[in-house]
Amino acid sequence: MSAGPWPIFSARLISGAVYKCCLTQSGFVGSILSEQEKLNSNEQAEQELYLQAASWVEKLASGELDSLSKRRFSHWLEADPRHAELLRAMVDTWQDPALTKALSAYQPSPFKGWQLSCSNWPKLQWAGAAMAVSSILMTLLYLGDSDLFSSPVPYELNTAQANSMQQGLADGTVLDIAPHSQLTVFFTPDKRQVLQGEGAAYFAVAKDKKRPFEVRLDQARVVAVGTEFNIDRDPELIDITVYEGAVQVQATAAGPTVLLKSGERIRIQQNILSEVQKVDLQQLVDWRSGWIEIENETLAYLLHRLNRSAPVQLSASAELANLRVAGRFELANTQQSLSALSEAYGLSLQQTSSGFRLSRATDQLQ
Repeated sequence: MSAGPWPIFSARLISGAVYKCCLTQSGFVGSILSEQEKLNSNEQAEQELYLQAASWVEKLASGELDSLSKRRFSHWLEADPRHAELLRAMVDTWQDPALTKALSAYQPSPFKGWQLSCSNWPKLQWAGAAMAVSSILMTLLYLGDSDLFSSPVPYELNTAQANSMQQGLADGTVLDIAPHSQLTVFFTPDKRQVLQGEGAAYFAVAKDKKRPFEVRLDQARVVAVGTEFNIDRDPELIDITVYEGAVQVQATAAGPTVLLKSGERIRIQQNILSEVQKVDLQQLVDWRSGWIEIENETLAYLLHRLNRSAPVQLSASAELANLRVAGRFELANTQQSLSALSEAYGLSLQQTSSGFRLSRATDQLQ
């Protein structure tokens, strides 16, 4: 995958299966990745069990089971204690009332203590449960191997538009997360891993030589032991800036590794690493200050970052997407930033039903 839009999901449970799955109108679609050839028979059995459990949850989320499916489901639950354990983990971690109620209907089973009825729940609840399972499966693509039944549960750190957040992690790492950003944290006894979607985050990583700190961005990865760095991602590119220490950066798993040190920045675009750029940390302005300072970036680049804090949608006509702009802009005062852009580059600023739009001055006359 390229550094394109991050898949929207809310995963609560991670296993070690190496499957790529998605949810379509007709249900789950899965394909085994080439890495499966490297797995031993036990791991393959665990993966198959996980997919069986996910398939049953998807069927439950789709609606009431027919009589034959009910019997098959009950037999599947009773065939192996791990079946119920895995389903219980899915329900407990997702905390979806619809799934809890659905599973309680099958007696006798390890769920018989959940004395609840599954009737009269909106289909939207079921759809949410199905999407939850799809989300779980999608996450497997990003996370590598771990034990199916003992994996710690990841958790999300998502910020709303115009709201930033600071969050401490269990290892002492502190994250400053920009508005409209998406992170999923996954720690085990032997690794620290964060999946970053679109948005920006500043990482002040606690030192732990036995557990390197890894940030995954589709195929790209940034690995540190104890350092401070910022990652800023949009649909087209990823910028990594190191403030303290050093990190290892790869654009793809098979690509070269670049050691990025304090006062250096690198960009990943179309799975290719740029040249390392020196930055003056004393003069550098980043999103944490409430401002953005750019030099020779596209208008699309700027608008994407302003939109994280904007109360309304900011856009531009298609012909302006690659217009090169420069300047210093206050993130919280987007209307002033747009006014400055329109004046500096001879653009027209129009208010629309959804927000503000920049266009060529001649476009408004047509």
